[in-house]
Amino acid sequence: MAQKILIRQLLIALTAAWSLELLKGSYQPAHAEMQGLVIELPVYGQAVPGSLTAQAELLVSSAIERQFKQNPGLSTIQVVVTGDRNGEIIPILTTTASRAQWQANPQVKAWTKYYSASYALLQRHEQKTEVAVSSPTSAIASSNLNDTAQIDAAFDSGVLTGQAAQKYLNDLD
Repeated sequence: MAQKILIRQLLIALTAAWSLELLKGSYQPAHAEMQGLVIELPVYGQAVPGSLTAQAELLVSSAIERQFKQNPGLSTIQVVVTGDRNGEIIPILTTTASRAQWQANPQVKAWTKYYSASYALLQRHEQKTEVAVSSPTSAIASSNLNDTAQIDAAFDSGVLTGQAAQKYLNDLD
């Protein structure tokens, strides 16, 4: 569990560093301050592109407004929104805007790069449980797949915590 958290934090840091490095080559202010933010958006159930994008855009818009108000010396901001499905981190969008750009047009879409392949990666790949029962061993395997799917559904809906779901899954093994 601690290893998963460490890996997730490392991925977030690498995504932010990579995004900032890309920005550094395309925009170099003289004596201006730039800030980078990473916002993690938890994803439960099926990832719906329009819904996920709308949530991400709202988070970005409020983050940019808040940062420009709180820091008058801030000239440029970059916000990376990542989707988090059970510790798997996938970038959804990156918004980069200067204060002047944002004041002229405070629309997230105008300053955003979208990662359309992210939705495919965030989709829930349901397990097929159509197994021909020809022996007691395959009956047990089929039962375990059904149990796993039920535990997974309970976790996704918030009925089980991550620890409780992992305990049940370990018992099945």
